[in-house]
Amino acid sequence: MEGAEAAKISMLSDRSAGGKKFELLLQQHQGDGMVFFKRGEAYEAIGEDARAADDFRHAMALFPMPYWKRLAKEALQRVSHGSTG
Repeated sequence: MEGAEAAKISMLSDRSAGGKKFELLLQQHQGDGMVFFKRGEAYEAIGEDARAADDFRHAMALFPMPYWKRLAKEALQRVSHGSTG
């Protein structure tokens, strides 16, 4: 999703503005795992690993395709320092 990538980039330069963009996206696309995944990547990049882990868990639950589930699981393991739970 293009909007999620743009929100991620925004969050990396302005945490508050990016957070607001993600809030709007999540209101519009509650069941879209990619929004959670991209926000998780943003949180990971700014060092907020606990928040990233929560978003990667949401993404993993929402993604329908095994490939994306695997990417979310790998990301979760990265921010959880090897532990998925």
